[in-house]
Amino acid sequence: MKIFEVDSSDEMKDGAVARQVDENGNPVDEETKMTNENHGLKFAIRPIKDFCIGVIEFPTKIVDEINEHIDNNILPVKNNEKSSQLDYALDDAVGEQLKIVFNQIGTTYLKQGYERDSTAELFQCWINNAYAGEYDFSHDDGSDSVAGLSGYLSLKVPECISKKEEGPDYTKASFLDFYTKDDSVDGFAHLVWGTNTQKDILQLKGRTEDYAKPIVGKMLIFPRWMKYSDMPFFGMGERRTLVMNWNVID
Repeated sequence: MKIFEVDSSDEMKDGAVARQVDENGNPVDEETKMTNENHGLKFAIRPIKDFCIGVIEFPTKIVDEINEHIDNNILPVKNNEKSSQLDYALDDAVGEQLKIVFNQIGTTYLKQGYERDSTAELFQCWINNAYAGEYDFSHDDGSDSVAGLSGYLSLKVPECISKKEEGPDYTKASFLDFYTKDDSVDGFAHLVWGTNTQKDILQLKGRTEDYAKPIVGKMLIFPRWMKYSDMPFFGMGERRTLVMNWNVID
């Protein structure tokens, strides 16, 4: 799994260069062999590429503007005062601006993550509002093109989720202890790209799932074939997520 970052949303444009970072945001160079010298011996590990997940951080100002637009123009028309899944219009002034930004993000993701000279075209966007006990089942999304992208942007996160740890340390066998806590991943997104189990991981097979803690302003983008879901949480507050899908135009 590869993660890329840029300094700001203003730099997200066609041909932009993103830096590869690890899960803590530290720069890495996957193509440079990790070599240690000891008593004249050289040891190198070459990671095997699989797929990429893009991580983008939106400024608080933009997140506030999106939330204000949703509160004033979208939520007032819904019937239920609580949870909902509502379309986010892309044909009004705010939607058109957001579409431009998201298309730049998707196209840069394709170029930097896959060296693919294609264009990402946003065609679907909606809002998930969730409260205590609610969840989104595991699924993957569709697209009109052969390849497609999916993603989500966290807009509101309840305190009962935000105060949790980021996730397990997969470099240690003790990471299994992370899942023994009943509420360890409550409210997290569950990303799945295979069928390996925890036993498989201990047998040195690659992990094929992860839990991503929602953070306000943090956006994830990934291939549309990857299954994802939102775990239920139990506490006060609203978890608000903006979800989107792109076609990939070659």
